[in-house]
Formats: sequence, structure tokens, C-alpha cells
Amino acid sequence: MNSMFRIDTPLLREAPLLFAIFLDLIGFGMVIPDVQTRLEAFGAPGWQIGLVLSSYFLFQIIASPLWGRYSDRIGRKPVLVICGILSAASLLAYAFADTVPFILASRILAGLAAANVVAAQAYLADANRDEGQRTAAMGRVGAAITAGLMLGPALGGYLSDLGGNYLLGLVAATASGLGALWIALVVPHVPPVVPLASVSRTASPFVGVSLLRDVPRLRPLLILASVAFLALACLEGTFGRLIRLKLGLGPREFGFIFGYESLLGVLGQLFLLGWITTRLRPEPKTLLGFAFVLQAIGLSLTPFAPSLFALFAISTIYAIGAALTNPTINGLCSAATPKERQGEMFGLLQGARSAGFLLGPTFGGILFDWRPESPYLVAGGILLVSAALLFVVGSRKET
Repeated sequence: MNSMFRIDTPLLREAPLLFAIFLDLIGFGMVIPDVQTRLEAFGAPGWQIGLVLSSYFLFQIIASPLWGRYSDRIGRKPVLVICGILSAASLLAYAFADTVPFILASRILAGLAAANVVAAQAYLADANRDEGQRTAAMGRVGAAITAGLMLGPALGGYLSDLGGNYLLGLVAATASGLGALWIALVVPHVPPVVPLASVSRTASPFVGVSLLRDVPRLRPLLILASVAFLALACLEGTFGRLIRLKLGLGPREFGFIFGYESLLGVLGQLFLLGWITTRLRPEPKTLLGFAFVLQAIGLSLTPFAPSLFALFAISTIYAIGAALTNPTINGLCSAATPKERQGEMFGLLQGARSAGFLLGPTFGGILFDWRPESPYLVAGGILLVSAALLFVVGSRKET
């Protein structure tokens, strides 16, 4: 059957791992709608709220490359299980948090545990060595992540109203804990590409620095990944203020649009991307450039939407571009990296994206205060320039 909607054998083979990641991201996503108002209720001023939110990404930047390199040495499954347990522990801590420092500790622990996605991506990269298949596999794990982040906040908002952070945290910890247990029982263990005993004792402790030195092709790709997430963070950090100012809309409409974009992301990564890479087979850099252009168009038009209906239409353009962007970058980075350093690379890549999220809300907020349209126009322009630079880099003969 030549339909883009065919459920193929790779999806069925990867389903146990994808289901575990989905469960863990549900648990993580439940905290998103609660944490800001919870901190405010505990008397935290704005700067403390920002510090707590940023702490997750800061510790993710530090820990992800380390976990990634460790997964190269001992295998993906042990890291997936350990990070799942730590994630559940962070959510359990959130359930019992009754002070700002307690919530800060739970978010730091969550950042340290965030490499489960890194290990899952490396696991699928190991199993899909063909470039097109690898990009499609990155789309499938991206769909599992997006689906978890779509359902998690919806459940978290409901549980927060029902039982506060106690009930929310307990349910979220249960979801992440079940994900870790599922991996331990069901997901096959694959021996590491480079056994720990054969690793040189003189390996550089500066994770990521040596990889960027040894694989220079990764440098522009990591910059592009950071730029893409900087643009996304500018959007998410100011979108609620924008729709209230321009259209008089509130959190309910924000939630509708966020859920719609997330649904398109799941469908795009699960079906459309696989169909494009296996049927049309474009050059990955061409596909990435096209995805950047779609995102740039969507972002640039967003502040000028005259109605909620128009906003949904514009969001469609952006969401399709975003669905194609991240898996394509993942596939390009994986193809450029030696098989024995895939985990290290995915950890470094997640760190680069976290850096974009760390800087994006502040950057976008400053621009919004200057002129509400400016974060979207600037982010769209950066994406267009990135697309142009991507084609320039792609035209150079690689040695």
C-alpha cells in the first residue's frame, strides 16, 4: 500500500519504546500549566519564577551530554531506566513541595533526568542506519514526545484544579514511573557500540567540546537547532500576551491553539515526514530549508492575524514546518556522527536546544515590550537567514 498513512513495520517494532517515552512526557507535561501559578501562590516574585523555570533548562544543558556519552558506553536501556526513575522522583518531590526552594529542587532534578529523550533518539539511530529511515525514526519519537506534551498539560490543568500540586505530582510521578518500569520489562537491551572496558582512560572529560572538534560538520547544525528553539521560545513566551492584546483572547483560546499545533505535530512527524523521506526522498538539507521557510512564514504572519480563524490557519503553516524541522536536524546530526558517539551527540543537541529555550523567553519579552510584533518578525527573519545559510553550507564540498 502506497499511502502516507500506512502503519509500517518500523513503527510497530519501535512501539514499546515510543509508548514509554509518551508516558514519561505525559508526566513531565502535567507540571507545565501549574508551576508558574504555584510559585506565585508561594509568594515568589517574577524574577524567582523565571529562575526556577530556567533552572530546568540549565541543568538539562549540563547533564544531557554526560548522560548521552554514558549511554554510548553502557547501552541505551540502562540510561532510559535511570532517567525515568529520576524523572518520577522529581515529580514526587513536586507533589510534596510547599516552598519555592522545594519546587526549585524538583525542577533541577527534572533537568538532570531529562536525557531519556536523548537515549531514546540514540537507540533509534542505532537501529536505523539509512539516512531516510533515520529521519523518519526521529519523526516517530518526536511524535511520541509531542503527544505526551499535548496530553500532559491538559491532564495537569484538570488535576491541579482538583487536588493541587499534591494530586498532580502523584499522578505525574506514576506516569513517569510506569514508563521506566515498561522500559525495564519490555524494551530489548542492545549492547553498547563501544563496551566500557574498551574506552580510553584519557577520554576528554569535556563532553561535547571534543565531539565538535572531531566532527566539525555538527557545528552549523547545532546552531540551527538552537536558533529553531529560540524562535519557538519567543513564540511561546509572548503568545498569550499577543492574542490578548490583538484579539482579546485568553488562556482557553491559547490552549485550543496549542493543542491544535501539537496534534498537527504528531500527525506530521508520524505520517507526513515518513512519507516524504521514504517516497519523495528529498535532500535532508533541502527539506530542512523548506521547513524553516514554513516556520518563518507562520511566525511573521501571526501578529497580524485578524481573527481566531485566521490564527488557526497561520498556525497550520507554522506547525507543519516545526514538525519537519526537529527530526530532520536530528537525522542530519546523526548521519554526521560516528556510531559510537550517537548518545553524546544527541545529548549535545538537546543541550543546544535547551540553550535556545533558556534565552528565548527573555529575548522575546524584551522585544514584545518594545513592539508586540517584533518577536515574531525578528524570529521569522532569523529563520529565513538560517535557511539561506543552510543552503550555502550545503553547497560546499564536504571533506
